[in-house]
Amino acid sequence: MSQRIVIIGAGPTGLAAGYRLKELGYHDFTMLEARHKVGGLASSETSPNGFTYDIGGHVLFSHYEYFDRLFDTLMGDEYQELLRESWVWIEDRFIPYPFQNNIKYLSKETVFECLMGLIEAQKQPLDLARFRNFEELSRKAAPGPM
Repeated sequence: MSQRIVIIGAGPTGLAAGYRLKELGYHDFTMLEARHKVGGLASSETSPNGFTYDIGGHVLFSHYEYFDRLFDTLMGDEYQELLRESWVWIEDRFIPYPFQNNIKYLSKETVFECLMGLIEAQKQPLDLARFRNFEELSRKAAPGPM
């Protein structure tokens, strides 16, 4: 019996997984994608008035040499590379963005508070339908002053 593999999502990771499976000789796999095209958070859409916007805020980043080589091989020069520098102001200083990857730069007390906040937030799902837009969600759903 041949092995059966399902890849959920045709974003960069799903596409790379399918490519790697074929490199390893696997051909009996299925890739499922909910959207009408591949790309996931690394894709762009064009609005009716011609404005192109990125689906994901991070679009694509990797620290894996194999994936980077694969991306370069498959994409050639059909992508745009931007240097991004973002910071979060906390504890009277800036720490690198994304925040969740850099809490190690905070005091132990603040790290603990962040982790406990995450645990508490997971206990009760947020009803997004009660917010009209992202600004309202940011201002009303977040604890503390904004």
